Amino acid sequence: MGILWHVPKAKTPSPKTKWKPGDRVRIKTREATAADQESLLYFPHLGGLTGTVRSVFSETEIAVVIDVDSMSEVMVGAHKEAVKRMRAKFLGSLGEEQKRNLSPEEKRFNANYVVLVKAADLEKGPPKPKSEPNLVEDEEVEEYEGESIAQGVLYDDPEIAETSARLSPEDLDKAEEEELRRRQGKKTKRR
Repeated sequence: MGILWHVPKAKTPSPKTKWKPGDRVRIKTREATAADQESLLYFPHLGGLTGTVRSVFSETEIAVVIDVDSMSEVMVGAHKEAVKRMRAKFLGSLGEEQKRNLSPEEKRFNANYVVLVKAADLEKGPPKPKSEPNLVEDEEVEEYEGESIAQGVLYDDPEIAETSARLSPEDLDKAEEEELRRRQGKKTKRR
């Protein structure tokens, strides 16, 4: 007859602080690990950002609304462009009567930038900023065409010919034959 040993089950380490919605937090700055790449819950560019806990999905997964003031210029630019598009799309979907019934605050909404992080990557953050900056002015939304992806980038250059048209099977065969002839010509010139 054997002896039964009572071995307690290993517990997963729980975060030292239990976070709740409304808590102010800062995302810790550290190097990303292979586990982070697999879980997609930490990216080095998020380190140092501050925000407010929006939701707690489990002891380890926390949704944080990031403060615009703590974002890098690149992040602010991308967020600003997204807000401009959302406002333009929203206002473009309304009739004139509906637009007149909106309050100025409803027309100037800002989108939240929310990230999902591990609780272990959070630390107590600074107090909430007094006011949230208005990222996009009304004029920018009115001037937005809704067609362009982004201003000032290569694919928006009108001098670059559009090559989005798909070639027919016949055109593909013809292009392939021309390329083979070109390559054959190079081989004969080398000899």
